[in-house]
Amino acid sequence: MAHLKCIILLNAFWLFCSFGADAQTPRKVSGTVIDSLKDIVSGADVFMIADKDTLTTVTDNRGRFSFGGIQTDNISILIMRVGFKPYTMSYQYREDQLNLFLYSIMLHQEANLLDEVIIKARDKPIRIKADTVEYNASFYQINENDRVEDLLRQLPGVEVDANGNAFTMGKPLQKLRVNGEDFFTNNVKDFIRQLPAGMIDKLQIINDYGDEANFTGMKNGDSQKMLNLVTKAGQNNGKFGNIAASGGTDHRYGLQGNGNFWEGSKQIGLNSNSNNTSNDAGINTNAGAGLNYRDKLSSGITASAVYNYAYIKNLSSLDNSIETVNPGGTIFNKMNSDSRSTDNNNTINFNIQSIADKSYFQASLGGSMVKRNRDANTISNQTGLIMQDLLSNTLSNSETPNLNGNFVWARSMQKLGRSMSGGVTLSTGINQVEDDLGNRISYYSQDKDVLLKDSLVKRFVETENRTNNVSADFRYSEPLRASLDSAVKQNIDFAYFFSFNKTRNSLYTRVNNSIGNNTVVDSLSSLYSSSFILHRFAVSYRYQSKKLNYSLGVTAQPSQLTGQYEGNETRIDHVELNVSPIVNLNYALSDWDNLAFVYGGASTAPDFYQLQPVPNITNLQNVIIGNPNLRSSFTHSGNLSFQHTDEDNGATLMLAMNGSVVEDQVVSNVVLVKDTLNSLKQQTHFENANGAYQFGSTYSYAVPFSKNKFNLELRGTWDYINMVSFANNVLNNNKNINFSQSLKLRMNERRLTLSSYATYNYSSNRYSIALLDLRNIETWQFNVNGRLNVGKSWVVSTDMSKRVNSGYTIDVADPLLLNFALEKTMFKSRQATVTLQAYDLLNQGNNLVRSISDNSITDSRYNQITRYFLLSFNYRLQKFGRK
Repeated sequence: MAHLKCIILLNAFWLFCSFGADAQTPRKVSGTVIDSLKDIVSGADVFMIADKDTLTTVTDNRGRFSFGGIQTDNISILIMRVGFKPYTMSYQYREDQLNLFLYSIMLHQEANLLDEVIIKARDKPIRIKADTVEYNASFYQINENDRVEDLLRQLPGVEVDANGNAFTMGKPLQKLRVNGEDFFTNNVKDFIRQLPAGMIDKLQIINDYGDEANFTGMKNGDSQKMLNLVTKAGQNNGKFGNIAASGGTDHRYGLQGNGNFWEGSKQIGLNSNSNNTSNDAGINTNAGAGLNYRDKLSSGITASAVYNYAYIKNLSSLDNSIETVNPGGTIFNKMNSDSRSTDNNNTINFNIQSIADKSYFQASLGGSMVKRNRDANTISNQTGLIMQDLLSNTLSNSETPNLNGNFVWARSMQKLGRSMSGGVTLSTGINQVEDDLGNRISYYSQDKDVLLKDSLVKRFVETENRTNNVSADFRYSEPLRASLDSAVKQNIDFAYFFSFNKTRNSLYTRVNNSIGNNTVVDSLSSLYSSSFILHRFAVSYRYQSKKLNYSLGVTAQPSQLTGQYEGNETRIDHVELNVSPIVNLNYALSDWDNLAFVYGGASTAPDFYQLQPVPNITNLQNVIIGNPNLRSSFTHSGNLSFQHTDEDNGATLMLAMNGSVVEDQVVSNVVLVKDTLNSLKQQTHFENANGAYQFGSTYSYAVPFSKNKFNLELRGTWDYINMVSFANNVLNNNKNINFSQSLKLRMNERRLTLSSYATYNYSSNRYSIALLDLRNIETWQFNVNGRLNVGKSWVVSTDMSKRVNSGYTIDVADPLLLNFALEKTMFKSRQATVTLQAYDLLNQGNNLVRSISDNSITDSRYNQITRYFLLSFNYRLQKFGRK
């Protein structure tokens, strides 16, 4: 009856308005109906009310509908489908408009009401379908002032680190949308800390292949993880922001202000900040400001503009312990570097986009300017096979302007399922660097008791690298004969991709002569240019149904790498052809189980520094010389994933396995050469080699219990990597094993939230030349954090973590970190808070990182200020939705 009343009232309204209407040229309206997962909704009843007439139709198997012969300027659309809330909206044609193409109309699920008796069927916590995992926000416990960030921390398979970066199954969430629309700058980190958790109805994590692929259905290549937030009804608008100020010991401070206006597709945001509390690597001072704007220019056309400025000053002291293995012995290097750097970054971007019923286009233009100044002093002490000390000072200035633009167009043809698309991308950039290098090398006898000689070298190096890139693609899809099952679609897809990359690198090295003038050192200067041309031809068969979707085909990738070194008439010209299959499979085993497999192949050209055949003397203990004869490499990669949700209790299992093999990988060849004192020094060259591969797995198993007040999660990763390199022209295989296992328990009560986890990490590697013993590092980390609401306005939170390290070459304690915070909510609106925070009360913080590259193992540690107290005031401005 309620739906019938809607129809009668709309008819009565337009009957009243029609008395003054004149005859019009017949017009047309069409649209597409989808649900919150962006799946098509077929079989929905669509009513179009125009003047005195009410026309009806039903959406087809692609969710589409259309009406013609419209004589009035104003129409209303009513859409109804069992299980969804009715959708109604009025539209007005422009004076000269004949065809009205509506955006994809989203229907929201409806609760079941029978004469004021509420059917309290428990919503399912998770839905898994195709490329999307959807979490029901009502299944998780949230408090009044919780943000979306707090909600994400409760989702199985999702992690949010201390800096607000979100990950799922080890991959970052790189894009943000709200109700399927781009949201401000798409910056996930910034907005999950601002949006209230209470306004969210669903959270969707999507394997996104880009808008062009979503429009045409042709999904190739790697996807990125996107977070789409579906708001509760009436919550798609608001004004929000905050003002914050803080100050503390050790001269810590922070200032922040931002404001955002959001009204459907219209979005305006301003932000600014200045602080020195980010100390992940060294001691940093950050400042920045930004402006973003997004709005509809007309029906179906959205434009946006973004500008950001960032200033970063870094003071750091870095300790490195490096072990380099060579057939002749092992080189041990203890290095300390003190540096000061400042960065000024400016970025700007303009974008325009149109998504209509049968066409899509997007164009953007962006640019950036990065300026950096750096002053560093380094002391390097080498022992073992080479006995040297190096004292160096580097003054470096760089400028990196970049400009890029792209255009994408796609269209669905009159024949159902036929589509084509194309795009062009242009980019150009310059990286200009001026280095003032001062080095002093001390040569010792093998027992390091006798100083043989000191060598003082001062050089000025100017480098300019210019890169220009043009790429274009074209795709065409032809539907095959329709199946008896209307939900089944079959297509043959054709794709072509072209890329041209041109690099020109100039290197000039100067020294002071006897009369104080700078002269160019020809042997250390060069002008080198290279280009890489790639074609990719692909043909595949695509099958789509309710449960099974897959693409099978083949791709051929011919490529050409050319290069020329000024002063040498020899030209480099390598032509290669790589052929690989196309496999993209997604199978819904049931409503709660999903299996997916993706395979891809890609060609990669060597970097310019790997090609340039002139010594790079930035580090005199390891001079780098490129190889102009390098070939491009080709990577085969595959990923298999499985997701399962228990329908009754919401237990979730997510499993992913991946692997890759690289052909003609560009690897280093570290050789030892004698200098004028008959001492040894390292030189890094580059070669092509086969044999590099890796495979691994990631999993997460989460079980909620006690009405979701508790959640137990077991997650882990395992990787086996075979890295290939050369040492003194001898092939070296480094077999690396990484294993991580975590057990996490979270409790969510109305006033108390507790979370604890224990993590074990293990990493080992062994070189085939067997000069190093098996190098293992192991870490145990235990963490407990809690948040207690006391009364109506006080919050106490604490965080405790203990880390136990073993296997590092740098001496380090096993830190116990204790953090504490006391928060007071103020004012009647409860939008203001005063917080006292204490970080690292025992002053034991340190960061220790191991990295493995080629034939070297490096343990690194930066300086940090970890113990300080901070008093903060924050006033949150927010008003979402309408009453």
